[in-house]
Amino acid sequence: MKQHIISAAFLVLSEILAAQEKPALTDLSFWKPTQAKNWQVAGSVNADLRKNETMKADSGTGVLVNIPDEKNRANLQSVAEYGDVEVSFDFMMARHSNSGFYLQGRYEVQLLDSWGHQQPTYGDCGGVYARRRWNPDEQMFDGHSPRLNACLAPGLWQHLDISFQAPRFDETGKKITNARLLRVVLNGYVVQENIELTGPTGGPISEQEAAKGPFMIQGDHGPVAFRNFVITDKGGEQVKGGPFSYKVIYGDFRYPEDFAGKKVEKTGVSDKLTWEVTGKENGYAIIFNGKMNSPKAGKHRVVLQAGGKTILRVNGQEVMPDRWTYVADQRTAEVELAAGQWDIELTNYKMDGWMTPYLGLWIEGPGARASEFHSMGSALALEAADPIELDANIPVVFRSFMDITMPNSVRGDKNFMGYDDPHKKRVVHAVHVGDPAKLHYTYDLDNGSLAQVWKGGFLNTSPMWDDRGDGSSRPRGPVLALDDIQTVVTKSGLFDMKSSEHDPVSGYKPTGYNIDAEGHPVFRYILTKTGTEVQDQMRVVNGESLMRTLTFSSANAAEGYIVRLATGRSIEKVDDGVWVVDDKRYYIQTKANAGVETSQGISVLYVVPSSDKVEWQVHW
Repeated sequence: MKQHIISAAFLVLSEILAAQEKPALTDLSFWKPTQAKNWQVAGSVNADLRKNETMKADSGTGVLVNIPDEKNRANLQSVAEYGDVEVSFDFMMARHSNSGFYLQGRYEVQLLDSWGHQQPTYGDCGGVYARRRWNPDEQMFDGHSPRLNACLAPGLWQHLDISFQAPRFDETGKKITNARLLRVVLNGYVVQENIELTGPTGGPISEQEAAKGPFMIQGDHGPVAFRNFVITDKGGEQVKGGPFSYKVIYGDFRYPEDFAGKKVEKTGVSDKLTWEVTGKENGYAIIFNGKMNSPKAGKHRVVLQAGGKTILRVNGQEVMPDRWTYVADQRTAEVELAAGQWDIELTNYKMDGWMTPYLGLWIEGPGARASEFHSMGSALALEAADPIELDANIPVVFRSFMDITMPNSVRGDKNFMGYDDPHKKRVVHAVHVGDPAKLHYTYDLDNGSLAQVWKGGFLNTSPMWDDRGDGSSRPRGPVLALDDIQTVVTKSGLFDMKSSEHDPVSGYKPTGYNIDAEGHPVFRYILTKTGTEVQDQMRVVNGESLMRTLTFSSANAAEGYIVRLATGRSIEKVDDGVWVVDDKRYYIQTKANAGVETSQGISVLYVVPSSDKVEWQVHW
């Protein structure tokens, strides 16, 4: 049988490969009809940031929206039924609104306007709703709270990824394995992982469990909207592999030619891939040869994790070239294969005595879960390092490098942005500020900008302090990436998006920061063209938002400058003093007289100072 294509393109692990279903939402045909009229297809929706349970829908297609009233409050069920499945979608909550997404119509992942909740429960967004014990008191039990509150503000588009494993039954219909939520990711942050579902949660279509069932969306509690559904059936037959013959050559080798033709010290056959057959932890080369059986044609995701240097070939084609990796590193490739049997060859050689041996190979076929081709012992040697975490039970100011992602509005090529990678940037003069309200931010001293904000835990400082370290830290919550460009500029610099990693932006000179009586920093800098002094201060408001206040040395000193509140591909005014940025990604609110200008696809929300102070809030 001839192999069609083998590609060594590297993919992120969350990328969906095959067996995808993408409901177009041009009508309601994906869903079972209801007599109620609360569900409709729309072109766009808007939810009021300030008014409870208020959502408006505009004509068009692509968005599924629920706007219930007293007479129309039906839930919605899919026509198709699913067992093992992965599903992802965008959703928008109205203020104070409540909904839920049910797997098989029985197991609810809660959708709620949980914005600002400090201690989320199973009833909050991303929670697994509790079961109901049918007794006179209808007691609730076995709910699972999200790890943190990753919910965004009402009226913003949020994203949810769910990986679900259906319950298993024997030939008599008796349940032998409970359903399981393998992972729930809310707005890019894992809020549930490996949760066993002992039975249907509250409000199911049936208390009787089944191998398959429909999706159900709760429609009786408040307005909610959805778009961009991607459904991947994972109930197919898994790829199988083995047994594998192997040969072992001892020695310290730098390249494959170093052990080519050398004496083979050990041979044998193993059901699974494992470095343990070498009998050593270092100084060896091992070559495995075997078969893999793919039951379905299509894209296959291959994940390899090994210590030392490794080469992977399928049917003689190199899928993963010779490369050194640390034991914790994962390599991922995509392979297009026809159904059938394929030769597989894996070579691993190691000469780094300080490194723990490790060898793991996972292959995921179309419409199926990944299979482990390695033994358990081969992947047990790696000990997870305890994270070095920094909390913010009081206001905390911490200095470290920070790697940030630039939003679309300020991405570009090297000449446009001034640094090599237009998508990533290392902020080397970063100040991270943590707040007990679990709302934190990174400030870039190189240009006087708010680089990013996040909610949840403060910092994981392991990258800085573990082993040698690289001087950086990581947020412990879902991040909202902001502009990281100079906030105060001359009027001619309105669309100047350039930023430097190391040198202060022309016309800007940082002069440090003070710590006020409450422990919060007040950043200071000088606009060198006029000698204007600026103080820059952030405050958390109601555990929901960040208030930023710029104070100039005088009203006259602010003349000739503008303050950029936000940049984006689109900035839309949605209420008096309220703007929404980039397809409802976050809000800016200000009492100042703000304006928007657009040039070459980039919009800037700005204020011309009329006094010595400009103040605005970031809601997300």
